[in-house]
Amino acid sequence: MARVTRSQTAKTQGASTHNSEQVEDGLAAGPKTNPAAKRTRKKTSKPAKSVKKPFAAVPTSNSSSIASNGVHTFEVPSAKKPVPCELHGGLADTKPALIFTHGAGGGISSPATQDFAKGFATLSPILLYQGTMNLPNRVKACQAVLDRVKWSAALGGRSMGARAACITAAENEGTEAVVLVSYPLMGGKEGTDVRDRILLDLPERAKVLFVIGEKDGMCPLEQLEEVRGRMKAQTWLVVVEGADHGMSVTPKKASEAVRECTGALAAMWLRARDDEKRRRTIRWDAEASVAEMGNWA
Repeated sequence: MARVTRSQTAKTQGASTHNSEQVEDGLAAGPKTNPAAKRTRKKTSKPAKSVKKPFAAVPTSNSSSIASNGVHTFEVPSAKKPVPCELHGGLADTKPALIFTHGAGGGISSPATQDFAKGFATLSPILLYQGTMNLPNRVKACQAVLDRVKWSAALGGRSMGARAACITAAENEGTEAVVLVSYPLMGGKEGTDVRDRILLDLPERAKVLFVIGEKDGMCPLEQLEEVRGRMKAQTWLVVVEGADHGMSVTPKKASEAVRECTGALAAMWLRARDDEKRRRTIRWDAEASVAEMGNWA
């Protein structure tokens, strides 16, 4: 049972098969059964416990500074109440490559936000912050985080959180890049209001990445293309084939992998981007059971 757990954990954390085999060899190399061992069974159980310790050990030289699951939770002071935050993919004092917030339909614990963060954290650290469903208050929460946390000039969010990221980016000259996942371009009671003003207000210095589901009714791709053509900021677009506003796809079991793929791609884009190639796709390969990234075009 212990070996199964270690193997599964190793795969999740990207550990090598060699490490897994070393632990298994350690278990296999335990005391052989003999008459003396039977008479002192309680004594021989101690070495077995010492072999199991590495399973729970954090693979870092500074284990006191990193959470066992790689996620640090803390709060940032603000005018009304503290802002809950999570840092994924680094030590507690790591500067995040992206400060990101959730949509209106769920907090930072929502699957759509957590899966994106998990994928992003495979390449770069990301900080998530919790806010209310009120847009001005969400912007204030973002500003409170920026005032307290070292950051790397990139802001982002999904759905309503993407709107908050745009507003905050326009108000902070240090913002160099904005990652907008499932941006709700169409809104209002009838779903016909075009929320393009804050996109048009983004300054030229900002580089903008849109990550949009192909079937997202709140952000029709044709409408988005028209708005992109009027924006001052340079924009890139990633279309997730078959995905809705929540980045869910068919089959449902593929949604987690697809959302993680969007996070990884966003981290790659922040590291390097081609000004001549602005569009890319993500799709679920049912035959290979894997999320695939197309080439930039």
